[in-house]
Amino acid sequence: RYNPEKKNLAVIFQGVIFQVSRQLQVFLQKTEKEQTASWRPSAVCISEHSFDRLAAFDMLRWISQRYGFGTYIHKITGYLSKSTHQEAKKSKDRLIKMAEASDSNIYIDTLISPSYTSAVAQVIQLPGISGTENNLLLTEFSKMNPDNLEDIVDNFKLIKSVDFDLVILGTTERGYGLKQSIHIWITSNDYENANLMILLAYIILGHREWKDGYIKIFAIYPEENAEEEWGRLHSLIEAGQLPIAPHNIEVIPRKPDIDPREIIAEKSKDADLTIIGFREEVARHEGAAVFKGYESIGNTLFVNASEQIKIK
Repeated sequence: RYNPEKKNLAVIFQGVIFQVSRQLQVFLQKTEKEQTASWRPSAVCISEHSFDRLAAFDMLRWISQRYGFGTYIHKITGYLSKSTHQEAKKSKDRLIKMAEASDSNIYIDTLISPSYTSAVAQVIQLPGISGTENNLLLTEFSKMNPDNLEDIVDNFKLIKSVDFDLVILGTTERGYGLKQSIHIWITSNDYENANLMILLAYIILGHREWKDGYIKIFAIYPEENAEEEWGRLHSLIEAGQLPIAPHNIEVIPRKPDIDPREIIAEKSKDADLTIIGFREEVARHEGAAVFKGYESIGNTLFVNASEQIKIK
């Protein structure tokens, strides 16, 4: 039976919680920002395929569960109108139910925008839900139907203008397989990405859904200078700049006529997640081709760090 007094109490309680939340946000905003040495992910994900592909939603859940914070933005293409507003409300309700069902700690919202560029411009300016600034953008595309990959590549300059770490998830029908093996691929061209790649792998393994998981690291170098590059990598490890043990790395010399993608496809064909670094300047020059050629392996996380993260 309807009880007006209970409704009034509920409204008052809601107002109190809102005020406490706002005060907490102000307090966090005033606190000194964390330095790079104590980096932790404050990630925001944007996708318009939330109900077709769950891989990005899951990735954000894992990254945010224990060590960081996450905001998931479902993009609706179009202009603000009564119909798109209703669609946004329904989509948000569906996503909140998904978040509750998976016991995740991510904040859900929707964004109505006529273009991917305008959506990205708004998303990278969003305040972090923790009171700290967002520092990582997660996007996704389907390897089998990469219709939105060009949009992601075309907005690299915009994304990197705010010094975000950029993570692009290439998804497959296989998904994350058994959620056990994570393969990390390091080359001499992207040492600056290595720490972020390794850190993300450890964060993912920290989630209960990956409780039986393990990490395997590969270093692939041109055959003629593989020994020299291994010495360089070993020096970085000895200096504490890479948080890995030398015996956990498999060094692979590559012949000049062999495409690195062939080696990755062979070694990581059964991996449940493969993590590969990429350089911004190469991606700008070669475009979407940088992220193609990995269709025979499972879900792939392409990582570009805004700066080398020091792990202490």
